[in-house]
Amino acid sequence: MAPRKGQLGSINAPSFETKKDEASNDSEVEDLERGPDQGFIYEVPRNIRQANQKAYTPLLISVGPLHYRKTSLASMAKYKVDYQVKFLQRTSVSKKALESFWSFIERNEKSILNCYEALIGEDEFVKMIFYDALFIVELFLRNYETEVEKNSDIKDLLLKETWSAGLRRDLILLENQIPMFVLEELYKPYENHKLASDASVPSFLKLACSYFDIPWDPQFEHIEIPHFTALQRCHMTKTQNPSSKTKIPTLKKVYGATSLHEVGVELIVEPNQTACLLDIKFDGKKLKIPKLTVHSNTEAYLRNVMAFEMCHCPDEAYVCAYIELMNYLIPTAQDVEQLIEKGILSKEGKNEGTLVTIINTNIAVQRMIKKLMQGIGEPPACYRETANRLNQLYKEGRKRKVTLFIKENYGILKRVYFPNLWRGTGTVAAFMVVVLTCIQTVLAFVN
Repeated sequence: MAPRKGQLGSINAPSFETKKDEASNDSEVEDLERGPDQGFIYEVPRNIRQANQKAYTPLLISVGPLHYRKTSLASMAKYKVDYQVKFLQRTSVSKKALESFWSFIERNEKSILNCYEALIGEDEFVKMIFYDALFIVELFLRNYETEVEKNSDIKDLLLKETWSAGLRRDLILLENQIPMFVLEELYKPYENHKLASDASVPSFLKLACSYFDIPWDPQFEHIEIPHFTALQRCHMTKTQNPSSKTKIPTLKKVYGATSLHEVGVELIVEPNQTACLLDIKFDGKKLKIPKLTVHSNTEAYLRNVMAFEMCHCPDEAYVCAYIELMNYLIPTAQDVEQLIEKGILSKEGKNEGTLVTIINTNIAVQRMIKKLMQGIGEPPACYRETANRLNQLYKEGRKRKVTLFIKENYGILKRVYFPNLWRGTGTVAAFMVVVLTCIQTVLAFVN
């Protein structure tokens, strides 16, 4: 049986000279070479995927080989080809530059294939990577131009709000990636050129941050970022490295935000707007937690970062550990409301769409976060010491409350029910009659 055609199968490849450059620099290929055991673009394991398959599956566009042959995503092929034409029309980009990029993909085809943990067929692989990379770079440039030039009259359908949130979601998925070094190679001829507004085009990493609404941090330049899922993780973690060496086992019971608030624990949103999710501080009775924005794409973002951590760096699965702590803090929708009131949870996301649900939003958020750990396994024990201290603080607080209640009401009990020997005896006798009556009633029902 003939192999099925991919979504670009009916499109002729550009008429570039695609012969492999025999005089190419072999050392360059070796530098990019990644063995099969060093792949960093993963298929999400079945035990993680089964919790919510849709969160790991693209809905609008396929990028890379893992979802390439899905007919439901084939309609985006025309946009990929159209964006290749538009990219070539940019004054700073020549046909020769695209020919060079095509040759780059051909020379490094094996290196790129080895970035994928799964075994990938080589049918149409060069063409697929070529068009996908062109689409992403052109999309990012158009988005940046729109932001810099503050163009409210957006003519490109893919930049309109209806599509943009869905595209951002798809381009962050772990299974929907192509290596960052491929995109940076394509972007090289265009970097530092001027826009119509005379603004300089930034580095590709800054361009990507702009597209995904990720605040730029100079630390990103010193971190190896292999793809966009990893970029999202860098945004969530930055260089925070919470201690994961503690040997505290998984806790069976941790008291929620509402219960902790009742015993005097002060829940505070971290005032530093640049703080990452992991920057949780517990000092005295104050628990500072950075804000987590919950919107229509939050679950997909978190799930794919967590899947990447468990596949790529399970000993440093810090986002998974953070979600474990959040699970502890919100056992009920009432606890979610408590964190929303404190500003720790926010239901509004920039350009991402609000969390729409037919049931109570707090219940939806609580259920979403509680399910994130399904299939994840054992994350590092980064925040279990904090959870233990919160537990201890709760127990001490409850004990103080009971003691205070007894002290406050002892005088009343003594004055009303035990002012003298006869009143006290009568109180005890009445109490015994009530107890015996209850026992007699229960026995009557049993017999």
